[in-house]
Amino acid sequence: MSLHSHLSTARIRFLDPETDRDAALTSLIELVCNDQPALDRDEVTRRVFEREASVSSCVGGGVALPHAVLDHAGESVLALGISRHGIAWDADSEDPVHLVILLVGGRIDHLRILGEVAAQLREGSRYQQIVDAENAEQVLSRFADDTRISNRYYGGRETDISRLAFGRARSIAEELPSAKIVLHADAIDDPEFIVELVGDSDTIVLTNTESRFSADLRQRLEIITIPFKGIRRSTNVQFALLFLLSLGRIQRDDTIVNVFGVPESGHLDSIRLTHIGNEFDFPMELQSGRVSTDVTEHVLTRALQIAGELAAEGREGTAVGTLFVLGDFENVRGYTRQLIMNPFYGYDEIERSILDPSLEETIKEYARIDGAFIVRGDGVLESGGTFLIGQPEADEHQSGLGARHAAALGITSVTDAISIAVSESTRKISIFHNGRRIIFM
Repeated sequence: MSLHSHLSTARIRFLDPETDRDAALTSLIELVCNDQPALDRDEVTRRVFEREASVSSCVGGGVALPHAVLDHAGESVLALGISRHGIAWDADSEDPVHLVILLVGGRIDHLRILGEVAAQLREGSRYQQIVDAENAEQVLSRFADDTRISNRYYGGRETDISRLAFGRARSIAEELPSAKIVLHADAIDDPEFIVELVGDSDTIVLTNTESRFSADLRQRLEIITIPFKGIRRSTNVQFALLFLLSLGRIQRDDTIVNVFGVPESGHLDSIRLTHIGNEFDFPMELQSGRVSTDVTEHVLTRALQIAGELAAEGREGTAVGTLFVLGDFENVRGYTRQLIMNPFYGYDEIERSILDPSLEETIKEYARIDGAFIVRGDGVLESGGTFLIGQPEADEHQSGLGARHAAALGITSVTDAISIAVSESTRKISIFHNGRRIIFM
């Protein structure tokens, strides 16, 4: 999907320095409704401000993503407000908002578009280019499909390093049994150069941004979009392999030759070998959708992304431990009680989906509270600050687990849930299923 198709110069506005949050929202609603006269302006205004009153749309990093879900809306549309001066969005937030992106549309593709917006704006260079743009045409070009062909000259040092790194990866793969090359492509700007690198090799190409590769390039390469972004390189590699394993694209006996670099650096600079069977204690029934749970692939990977960011970054410089329990909600609820009032009670399901990027900061903030996040298999957050009760003691071979990890293991012993525990002391992530820890990283 290209965000370029949901935005137009008519729905881009540079905001005055004195513009506050409410004025910015009103201004963008005006842009959307003037451009889409079939929309009911009063309804859009009510939905946007009601949601803002219940859950802040500020997602951090200078970005706010207000949105309105309309029951009878057609195609989703975006409006963008740019404030170089910055807007004090929330009373409890010190970071000003410079980009306000309003999404108005129906429920179909609503969260997918929000996720794509958030993913694109996590790219620091793109964010700054939009803030610094001189006019709406320049802004729109920053959202253009990333599959445009770059005119960058291939003879520079960055290209030589990438060729050397990938060449070594191919040589290693040729000498190892059951070896596959996985190219983490977001270090390189130009998709055509990736095609040149891969050539006729049997390589899986991974990207964080779905729109980077055109349909033509996707026919020439094996490209898989992964939903992880903004976490440490080493953790990102592990998460990516877990994602490929869950899709059935790699197997337990495979050795993976990962070749990667710092995202947006322009070159590949690292090779890492991973034997799947040694790296992940991952039961085969969890592959290719055969997991005995109702947790969707997108919900699992989104929970892993948030867990990974909490492990890497903590919260305001302080390490944070937390627990996510995913799926089999009807059985899980029988083993829970609230430590605090449930912060997610009473909200519409679409407003408490773990897939909604605007909830990311809320989830990370509540992660400071003892207890677990209980998440349905479809991603709806049922509760936070939840205590898990009445579970069997951990098996002897799992002794030594702390209270959080013992609870994570225990709940998967009596239900078909998957649990993800983040250790506050070690910043490591453990995944539990079927009464045992299957991944520790």
